Amino acid sequence: MIPNSPIISVIIPSFNQGEFIEETIMSLIRQNYPNLEIIVIDGGSKDQTVNIIKKYETHITYWVSEEDSGQSEAINKGFNRATGDIMTWLNSDDYYEQETLQKVAAEFVSTPYLSILHGKSILFGQSVKEKVIGLEYDIPLYDYFPFMRFPQPSCFIKTEVLKKVLPVNNALHYAMDFELIIKIILKGGNIKRSNEIFSHYRLHKSSKSNEHGAFLKEWTFVVGNFFNSVSGGQKYIETLIQFGLLQKPACTRYATVLTFTDNELECIFLQHLNICYHYSYREFNKKICAVISSYLKTNANAFYTLNGYKKYNNRLKFIPKFAFKFIRSLLK
Repeated sequence: MIPNSPIISVIIPSFNQGEFIEETIMSLIRQNYPNLEIIVIDGGSKDQTVNIIKKYETHITYWVSEEDSGQSEAINKGFNRATGDIMTWLNSDDYYEQETLQKVAAEFVSTPYLSILHGKSILFGQSVKEKVIGLEYDIPLYDYFPFMRFPQPSCFIKTEVLKKVLPVNNALHYAMDFELIIKIILKGGNIKRSNEIFSHYRLHKSSKSNEHGAFLKEWTFVVGNFFNSVSGGQKYIETLIQFGLLQKPACTRYATVLTFTDNELECIFLQHLNICYHYSYREFNKKICAVISSYLKTNANAFYTLNGYKKYNNRLKFIPKFAFKFIRSLLK
């Protein structure tokens, strides 16, 4: 047991996930962590969710079931109730690996300056090939800015740092975690990668994780705001708008104590274009893929070659859409 174990608050945002939420709650109870707050914010579920919550309410610090505007509002409600030294949220279809909270607490105790800790997850689900996801190696700080680099269920944040950037953006439903991380890092927060598997990340038919286009749109919105917040970023905003990836000029500025070199900004932009290309490739969006690959071939040819764009473009050109989607389904 860790001496003076920090209080860890875990928010469970939920809506009609009665099929899975019991496993989520049980994974927290089985942590046997001495200073744990479990806070369940349910959006007024009509299935068996509330009955399951009541079944375990002696282990739950606070819960409510009432209509809300979505996951972000639920997370904010939970954070407002939480009193922990470390906070996070765990979706009601995911669950923790045994001893996760002990490992997380030990990292924060041994590294007092730590703001964000992130580890790995096991991606699983019906008709999903189980695999471990998360960073395999440490990356430069600027490399956290092109898109969400790690699975949110395996991310934990020091409360005193988190409070400086709250609330979670209620207008975002897919990239609120990404924006939160970006805002913390820009304010000087320290981030650390762990090689530990902390969580199990479930994919199923109604998972938001399947909505690639929605994720891409919101990630680009956040990246646009990032470029709007730093010197030298305006030209990248204009290019994203020109490509049709950003629908309007970014109007939000994030507070920052960091500066970035021209090379770092270019790397962030290229990596964001890369993820835009591959999400569009999954959706067989030839138009966006053509625009991005053409730009990269002309303006960043080494990046274009290194990342094998010619191969991907040939697949889009010569493989029919139905065959393309069938092949991708086999690779899941």
